[in-house]
Amino acid sequence: MLTGLDPLAKLGVALVYVGFATLNQDLGSLLSVSALMIVLLLVAERMPLRALLWATAPFAFFAATSSWIYALAPDPTHARVPGAGWGVAAIVSSRTIAMGLVSVLFAWTTEPADLARALAHRLRLPGRFVHGALAATQFLPGLAEEARMARLVARASLPRPVSRLRLVLAGLGPGLLLTLLAGAIRRAGTAALAMELRGASLPGPHSAWRVPRFKARDLVFVAVALAVLAAIGLLPPGGS
Repeated sequence: MLTGLDPLAKLGVALVYVGFATLNQDLGSLLSVSALMIVLLLVAERMPLRALLWATAPFAFFAATSSWIYALAPDPTHARVPGAGWGVAAIVSSRTIAMGLVSVLFAWTTEPADLARALAHRLRLPGRFVHGALAATQFLPGLAEEARMARLVARASLPRPVSRLRLVLAGLGPGLLLTLLAGAIRRAGTAALAMELRGASLPGPHSAWRVPRFKARDLVFVAVALAVLAAIGLLPPGGS
């Protein structure tokens, strides 16, 4: 549904939604944004529930750790809910989750290479910066796969029978860190060579294949997304 849309259009809408979640103080509006993102991910984009839980886990952890102080030490001067520590904590947590879900939806539906081409050739951002950021985003899946393979090898080398705890902890040690460090150095060298071959360090415009363009369907998407956000913003306080 959203995968084939212009990445810059999605980026702009995502920034607007993040700004709305940052400035909004209504719990119902923040929960509505989160519910909309979840429906789009699970129903429209068919994202597996397990993948969604894994993707939102860091945001949930940050929401819990950043809001507990408001619950334990309520601020009586807070303008939104004076003295209501748990109410302020709920707003902070909901804001963090909403912003995280917007980020997850954007990342799930956007091809990093398409976004990089659009940023470099339409917004004229420096190619070295754009391609460097693209290489960094592609590092993580590769490192995760290397870590998984290293742990599988460590588990296979354990003498049988082996306890479940030892099996779970197999491969978690200095050897794994050295493996990941070696993989990161190797991938960094490959990425640097690829950037040089692409001419990222050279001044002036560069040619590119299949640069995404803004189309009529992207205009419809932006209009609908902003209309939905306006409707959410007009909800009665508390979302009732």
